Amino acid sequence: MNTKDFNITEEQKALVLARLKTLNPESKITLGDHEEISVRKIIKHVEEGDDFGKKIVKVQIRMLQVLAGV
Repeated sequence: MNTKDFNITEEQKALVLARLKTLNPESKITLGDHEEISVRKIIKHVEEGDDFGKKIVKVQIRMLQVLAGV
């Protein structure tokens, strides 16, 4: 997933963080080939704005667009 072509706004980042913070921070999410990561670590990546955090924001925003029918 190429994050260079996806500009993340502060509003999008804040929205995703608000959604993630409703989850139990110790919950684990399985990624790819059974790699697990805690919600707490995902939040940290999003807050730091690293490549993984940007991917999380991109996926969450796309999911919201699909749910909204946009």
